[in-house]
Amino acid sequence: DIPYNPFFYSYTLLTMNEIWLFVHTHRVTEELRLYLNTSCNESLCVQLRSYDSVLEHLKSYVSQPEVKVWIGTEYTNYALYEIITPQEKLMTSSYSPVLTTKAVKDETEQQILRDAHVRDAVAVIQLLMRLEKIVPDGKETELSAAEYVNKCRSKQNNSRGPSFETISASGPNAALAHYSPTAETSRRLTVDEMYLIDSGGQYLDGTTDITRTVHWGTPTKMQKEAFTRVLMGNIEISRTVFPSGTRGVNIEMLGRRALWEVGLNYGHGTGHGIGNFFGVHEWPVGFQTNNIPFRAGMFTSIEPGYYKENDFGIRIEDVAMTILAHTKYGHNFLTFDTISLVPYDKKLIDTCSHKV
Repeated sequence: DIPYNPFFYSYTLLTMNEIWLFVHTHRVTEELRLYLNTSCNESLCVQLRSYDSVLEHLKSYVSQPEVKVWIGTEYTNYALYEIITPQEKLMTSSYSPVLTTKAVKDETEQQILRDAHVRDAVAVIQLLMRLEKIVPDGKETELSAAEYVNKCRSKQNNSRGPSFETISASGPNAALAHYSPTAETSRRLTVDEMYLIDSGGQYLDGTTDITRTVHWGTPTKMQKEAFTRVLMGNIEISRTVFPSGTRGVNIEMLGRRALWEVGLNYGHGTGHGIGNFFGVHEWPVGFQTNNIPFRAGMFTSIEPGYYKENDFGIRIEDVAMTILAHTKYGHNFLTFDTISLVPYDKKLIDTCSHKV
């Protein structure tokens, strides 16, 4: 129901020993019914109900004595909310406990998400190697590059397609942070312009999202400085050590500090959660004011950038896992472990200045 995501419109009501899934039941195949154990009534069996019956079912459930319902206020619609009466039967938090629990990956989820990023890196590197060889010939476009990286991903094990519409942007198009090429807007790639590719894949074991910015010719001094400062922001966040329970918004400025020092900035978020064959923007992990505090086992993107209007755009995005940090004195501190494996463009890194 949602492009690029394995989602369908539904509601779910969970109790300690029952699971009710409200869905358009005519769309559920026999294979899926078998997988969900829909023919039994035990705790791990999913009871299918019509999507349109959720209000009636919730009303009946709430009418039982000593029943309470816990909802996340950020995503529960008012029609459901107003059914949960009297007030003492209602428990609320910003996000559903299902969302906050899912945000922390267990050991199996952590490993398979890492594995997916290994295979995904192969596809992205295949694209970048191809572009390095053929862009000088002047036959590659933004659109053909986007199609090629999707083709490379499709050949990887467990691939289920892209995780969002690929952002393949050169020159001034890359200054539009979320531009995607069409037949009408696609530009030819040249050695005289910077190129930004933000893409991702859906795999049965994980979802990926990565951005790289490259230049096949001679970048300007300003382009190198901007790229280096964006990279400094990415590295500074990924290497920082912070107490468990710290909110992303409290460390987000680390991704901007090197840019701020010279009066540069960017106008989008610095990172978002990512799932296991789920949403490429998996809420509520990330660096925004309404994201939940970081805990070990969470995955987030780290993606500072810089965009010069009508000229070029830079973004360097990696996915990282929140892990325990070993400190000299303190306990329960965290840091990030980057799991994206595609190299940065060394040509754009200013290695000459003692201080960029």
